[in-house]
Amino acid sequence: MKKLMILSILFIATSMFTASAQSAADRATIQNTFGFGPKLGYYSAPDADEGNFYGGLQARFRMGAVVGIEASVEYRPGQKYGIGNQTVTTSFIPVTASLLLFMPVNQHFTPYTVAGIGSYYTRYEVSGIASEIGFDDDSSFNLGYHLGFGTEIPITSHVALNADYRYLFLNPNTNEESFDGANFNGNVFTAGLMFYF
Repeated sequence: MKKLMILSILFIATSMFTASAQSAADRATIQNTFGFGPKLGYYSAPDADEGNFYGGLQARFRMGAVVGIEASVEYRPGQKYGIGNQTVTTSFIPVTASLLLFMPVNQHFTPYTVAGIGSYYTRYEVSGIASEIGFDDDSSFNLGYHLGFGTEIPITSHVALNADYRYLFLNPNTNEESFDGANFNGNVFTAGLMFYF
């Protein structure tokens, strides 16, 4: 009896998921395709003196109407942090991979959630009193994670705009004790133009 009940629940859940996926496929303009395009963004960390704009490239592989994978590379220019009696200017080159879960509402509006991981090549440039007492510029590879949400707006079946918000979890990994107080976690806003094939 217990096995029959478990099998019944699994059958109902599978049927519901299949129906939901079919319904999503009917509403989705873009699915089962690959695309790439430029992106622009704004990154702001709580400890930074101010945020900054950046650019990059993104590629997306849409596996059906609901699941997608994104890879991107960006260049984020200098962001200044006042740490103790010094100023540290950072620049990042993130290479990230993300899982996207799309929820097609209709053919012209597709919200999604995003979660991913990235490798952040980080360059530190030291100025102020620290540079005078012997701290040198440094660089390191840091591992970061991000979570967020966004929307993709199909213009045609081959072109779409997307915009999203991601919260970045990123802590520096460096040998310099002077950078231990830095917090690079922050808010990331992006907008992109995708060309699908």
